[in-house]
Amino acid sequence: MSSQVGVLLDEIPASMRNRVAQRLLGKPSSFWVDRARNQIALTTYRLVFRQYFYGGGFSGKQQLPLPPKEVQQVSLTSTPRRATVNGHDYVLVDYNVSSVLVTTFDSPKQADPALGRIGGTVDEPFILPIDPELVFQRTGYACMDEAEFPPNSVDSEEVDSFYDQDCNIESSLSSLGCHQTQLVNESCVSALDRKIGRVNTAIHFERVPWSQALADQFRHGTITNTAGSDLQLIEEEFRSHRVVYRYIPSDSCTLVEQCVGGAGWRRLLQFSTSDRNTGTKTLDIGAVDYYLSGKNGYLSDWGLFELSACHQHYHFMHYGDFHYGPEIERKNGFCLQSTARVMNHEQGPLTNRYGGCDYQGVEASWADQYKAGLECQWVDVTTIDTSAQEVTYPLSFTSNPDGFLCEGTPILDAQGNPVFEPTEFRTETGQVVYRPACTRYPGWETNNGHSYDATLGVDGTSYVTLPCDRGQIGPLRNCGFQDDVTTFNCTPGAMTTMRCDIQGGGTNPPPQVARLCEYSFGLSTGTACTAQDAAASSPVEKGGTTFTFRCPAARDAVEPGGRVSLYSAQVFPDDNKLAITCAIQ
Repeated sequence: MSSQVGVLLDEIPASMRNRVAQRLLGKPSSFWVDRARNQIALTTYRLVFRQYFYGGGFSGKQQLPLPPKEVQQVSLTSTPRRATVNGHDYVLVDYNVSSVLVTTFDSPKQADPALGRIGGTVDEPFILPIDPELVFQRTGYACMDEAEFPPNSVDSEEVDSFYDQDCNIESSLSSLGCHQTQLVNESCVSALDRKIGRVNTAIHFERVPWSQALADQFRHGTITNTAGSDLQLIEEEFRSHRVVYRYIPSDSCTLVEQCVGGAGWRRLLQFSTSDRNTGTKTLDIGAVDYYLSGKNGYLSDWGLFELSACHQHYHFMHYGDFHYGPEIERKNGFCLQSTARVMNHEQGPLTNRYGGCDYQGVEASWADQYKAGLECQWVDVTTIDTSAQEVTYPLSFTSNPDGFLCEGTPILDAQGNPVFEPTEFRTETGQVVYRPACTRYPGWETNNGHSYDATLGVDGTSYVTLPCDRGQIGPLRNCGFQDDVTTFNCTPGAMTTMRCDIQGGGTNPPPQVARLCEYSFGLSTGTACTAQDAAASSPVEKGGTTFTFRCPAARDAVEPGGRVSLYSAQVFPDDNKLAITCAIQ
C-alpha cells in the first residue's frame, strides 16, 4: 500500500503553529514510521470482517487480514513537508508498506477467488484519516462500527477495533448497524473531510509462487501444539493497563453483572486480554443463540453459555479469572471469536468461520481479543486507598481457568458431535454446567496466565495524566495532563464562563491547555477525564483566554454537580509546562 500520514495542526493556536510545524519537520524517521503503522492499523476491522462487506461471504470473499505488524515493512518515500490537504493544515510524509502472508495452500483462494492462482490480484480500497490519532475525539461515532459489541465499547485509544469508512447516518440505534451507543448526523467520509482530511488508497494483494526463503523471512509465531489447539495469553497485550474514572448509573448492566462494587463514580483499572491459538488445529466452541432467534444455540442447553437478561445476549462465564491486590474478579466472555491473525505460518489459515457471535471459536494462528476499553474489562479499585501515595500490587490473569475450552483434541461421539460431561458448576438458575470432553494437550494450562506489578497513581490521576507515547499533540489528546488540585464551583447544568492565563514563561510563553473535569463528591477528587468527557479542554495563551462550558449537572444524591477540577498540559508536549490560573467570570 502507498499512502500519506501526518500530524494535523488545525487545533494548534496560530501563534505557535509555525514553530510546532518546524519541530515536527525535524522529527526522526522513526516518528513517522510509527505514525504510519497507526494508520495501517485502521484497516484491521474491514479486513478481519471483510466477508460482511461483500454480502456476508456469499460472493466467495472472506477474511483477508494483513500479516502481523512485526513483519510489516514500512518505508518513507518522501521527506516530511508542510501542506494543506482538503483545507486542513498538515505536516505529512508519504510512505509504502509491504509484507508477505505465509499461510495454508488453500487459504488465498478461500479468502478471494481471484487469489486462487499464481499471479492473481485483489485491490482493497480504503479511505483513511491522514492523521490516525484523535479520530474519536475529532469525529465522534461517525467512523465507529459497533456491530455486535456491547454499548459503550468504543474507546479513543483503540479506534482500530472499530474504524469503518462505510459508516453512515442511521435512523435508530442497533446492535447490527454501525451505531448502538449514539446516533450521528454525518457519514464517516463527511466527518473525515470536515474535521481531519482523508487519503484514498488501496491495499494490493498478489498471489506469489511458493518460496522457502521468502517464507523464512516473513514467518512469525511459535507453534506449541502440532496435533491440536492451544490457547496462549498474549503477555505484551495484557501488560497494557490503565486507570480511568467512570460514572456507573444505578441501572447499569455492570452492576447487575457485578463488574463494579457499587453505583456512582468508580475508579477502574482497565487492561487487555488476548488469547492466541498457538496450535495447528481450530479451537472450535460451537453455536450460540447470540441474536436470541430461538435456534442455533445448543451450547446454552449444556449451561456453557448463560443469557444475560440485562445485556440481552449470552455470556461465557468461565472465560478467565483476574485479581489485583485485594480485588478478585471473574471475567466473562460475550463473544469468543477470531479477531486478529497474530501468527504468520504455513499452518495458519487466512479465513475462519468465527467472524460472528452466533458460532464461536479461535482459529489456528488467530487470537480472541478483549481490548481494555470494553465494559467489565477491568478491576474496580475504588476502595483501594491512594489518597496519600501510589499503590503497587500484582495484576494477574488466567484464561480458561476451569478447562471449558478444549486446548487439545475434542472427544466426539460416533456421529462426530462433541461429548459433554457434567461438572460441579451451576448456572444462576441451578442448571448443571457441562464441559466439552477433551484430550488435553500436556501442559495446556502453563501458558494461560501471567502476572506483573501494576501501579495505581494517587487520587485524581488516570491514564490521561501519563506521558504521551504516540506523538499526540493539542488540546484533544488524552495524555500528558497534570492534576492542578484546583476546583471551581458553578451552577449545576448552567453555561459558565471561565478565564485562564499563563503564569511565567517570559514574554512569549508556550500556550497551555486547561481541561475541566467533573469533580466527584463521593470520591473527594477530580476524575482525570478524557477530552470527550471533559466539560472543556481549551488552549490558553499569554494575556488570557476566555471560554464557556456547561457546569456538571446533578447525577444523584451523592453527586450534586456544580464543581469542576482543573487539569493542565502544554499544547505541544515538547514545550515547557507552565502554571495557569483560572477564575469563573
